[in-house]
Amino acid sequence: MKLIDNNHTRLLAKSMDAYALRQRTIALNVANADTPGFKRVQVDFESELQKAELRGASNQDFSKVNPRITETDEEVLLEDEMMDLADTQIRVQLVTRALRHNFQMLRASITGRNM
Repeated sequence: MKLIDNNHTRLLAKSMDAYALRQRTIALNVANADTPGFKRVQVDFESELQKAELRGASNQDFSKVNPRITETDEEVLLEDEMMDLADTQIRVQLVTRALRHNFQMLRASITGRNM
């Protein structure tokens, strides 16, 4: 049994990677907001997870889900980008807490002490 490198931690790590990618695309959008002809880009990750869930994917299949970068026909609106950035930060905090909880439970099971 793999204690640290299991499907749950791989999915959480994949989520962190997707959110870091989303932060970079938001920065790209903000940096090019005044560029003529620039179209907004976005990262689709949660929708890819939902598609895998609807297909009846197992836990191993979820770790194989990858974020997808798509270009939209929308112009960049700074207010929308800032809302997306705030949403992404909340998601990062949630995944960080889940990872921390996972490793605290692992530590408690190894040491027999709950910290």
